[in-house]
Amino acid sequence: MTRTTAAASPIPSAEPAPTSISIWTVLTVAVATQTAGSVVSQGVYILVPFWRDAFGVSLASASLAVTLMNGAQIATIYGIGRAIDRYGERVVVGLAMLAMAAAMVAASFATELTGLLLCMAALGGTYAAVQPGGTRAIMRWFPPRHRALATGFRQAAVPLGTMIAAALLPLIAAQAGLSAAAWFSAGVSVLGSLLFLLFYREGGQAAPGARREEPLKLGALIRTVGKNPQFWPVLRLGIAMSAFQFTFTAHAIGYMGGALGLGLVGAASLFALAQLAGIPGRVGLPWLCDRLWPGHRPRAFAAIALIGTVIVMIFAALPLGAPAWLTATVLVAFGLFGIGWFPLYLLEIAEMAPSTSIASTVSFASTLCLIAMALGPWLFGLVTDQFGYSAAWALLVAPVIVTALPLAIRTAQSER
Repeated sequence: MTRTTAAASPIPSAEPAPTSISIWTVLTVAVATQTAGSVVSQGVYILVPFWRDAFGVSLASASLAVTLMNGAQIATIYGIGRAIDRYGERVVVGLAMLAMAAAMVAASFATELTGLLLCMAALGGTYAAVQPGGTRAIMRWFPPRHRALATGFRQAAVPLGTMIAAALLPLIAAQAGLSAAAWFSAGVSVLGSLLFLLFYREGGQAAPGARREEPLKLGALIRTVGKNPQFWPVLRLGIAMSAFQFTFTAHAIGYMGGALGLGLVGAASLFALAQLAGIPGRVGLPWLCDRLWPGHRPRAFAAIALIGTVIVMIFAALPLGAPAWLTATVLVAFGLFGIGWFPLYLLEIAEMAPSTSIASTVSFASTLCLIAMALGPWLFGLVTDQFGYSAAWALLVAPVIVTALPLAIRTAQSER
């Protein structure tokens, strides 16, 4: 397939300049930092049903913790992305993760829902640095032939962190209380910050001492990336899939605990399987796509998204008392496709970016995705409270189908 290139300078394709650390050390630090950030941020989704019970509120009200967290990211991520492009990812990401820890410490003292929501807003506003910072590190340090694999490994840290959160936070909350769970998350965030500040180095394909170029302003950035005909279709599906994945993450445990009769702790333990499967999914899908189907990432992305909707429809059809092996099988399949899709999308967006505005482009795309992620869990909870789960599951899969089918058809036609 022929790709239309943007007018701005492309991302350099040369090998990274020699530095004091290897690209694989950079990848290790990036993966560890992303894992820590994911334990904290994705742990918010895991704790929604516990906060609902602790504060005696409705599912929709408890889900506002997710909405406020993502809403704050919407407000800050583009500005943080420009700061990363201007000042580098090491300091911005490291300090942001320390601020995340402070937000979780404050959350441990919350005695009512309003206080908790303020803390989640602070958490989201600082977590916004992790995704664009890590993506910029990969794009700057890794040559094109390694980017799919490196992006897959780094993005596998998200389900890994979610799996750790799903396995540990419910147990900590049930046995030691929600305050202990919040302190655990704060400690993980401090550890991630120290790893990035101490072991990551700016560098990669930028020559040491090179003049920093000013990132494009928003209007110029949109005009530049918009010249690529694949940008908007890929972005639209990414928005739909963001709402799809994170709404499922926010509500699957509560659904299994009640509708499938598994209980919250049992459901959380079972849900950890989906996150475990997401790890090989995020590493393997982009690697296989680039090896077996080079140049066809948008079409592969659309196919993976459609498979994910089929899996969720099967999950929604599971009856009360369904065998544990069947539920586990469906969750593993969701992990492979419903979680594994993201590196394909992220790499497509990042490689369309001007070389001076990688974090800014990722942040712009993430802002739109985060709007869907913020509204999705709340809308799902609202529809569930009013009309039941069947209507909510239908609302969840419809946007993915509507955006994936045109992308699949369009890219198939262009490849002929």
